[in-house]
Amino acid sequence: MVCVSEEEIAVRKILSVDDDDAILRCFQRALDGRGYKVFVTTDPAEVSKILEENELDLVMLDIHMPKKNGFEIFQELKRQQKKLPVLFVTAYPKSFSMEDQKVLELWQNEFADGNTDVLYKPFKLERLFEKVEGLIGPPSEHGE
Repeated sequence: MVCVSEEEIAVRKILSVDDDDAILRCFQRALDGRGYKVFVTTDPAEVSKILEENELDLVMLDIHMPKKNGFEIFQELKRQQKKLPVLFVTAYPKSFSMEDQKVLELWQNEFADGNTDVLYKPFKLERLFEKVEGLIGPPSEHGE
């Protein structure tokens, strides 16, 4: 039997940003229970601070939020050269309407990088787990 210290098992860390606290609690419970470390915030202004204080593996973004939308946060991450995978979690398929030229350009130039995905609400937790693992793998580097 091989003993591995906690320091040697790097747990993958996720930040979820949504203006609905109940949704954030659900994400946190589900993903923590799966073995990920999850940070949550309803305030998009806190994203930079959380990024500075933690080495994150994934950012989950709601699109429609009152102070700053998910697209704006995504563009800030890109400007800061953050190569973090991003999972947009939205109840608004219209957010990705091809009628919106700006969204079309983002999709063609930014989202199609293999590092970005979309999950539409409502969804089953298994679908959330599939999307997260598709972007960053299992909860720890050792696949535990």
